[in-house]
Amino acid sequence: MSRRQDLRILAAYANAPEQFPEGNVPVAYAAKKMGKDACFIRAGIEAGWLPIGYAFRKPGSKKINYYISPKLFWEVTGVLYQPEKGA
Repeated sequence: MSRRQDLRILAAYANAPEQFPEGNVPVAYAAKKMGKDACFIRAGIEAGWLPIGYAFRKPGSKKINYYISPKLFWEVTGVLYQPEKGA
């Protein structure tokens, strides 16, 4: 890591919220805030190179479910998801 990245991480944790919202960050919200397509977010979570959540498939199902952690999303992007504010 570069010194700039180290300082950014330290500053982020110094300003960390005391509590993160419960629940899931919608894929569409994450895509919008990151300036990417929703397919990019899903592919990154599935492949493991976007460490903001998990993808899982129920046995016998073709549908993949996605969970994006508000805390992990904040750690990676610096954006705090606030559902009560209509985010």
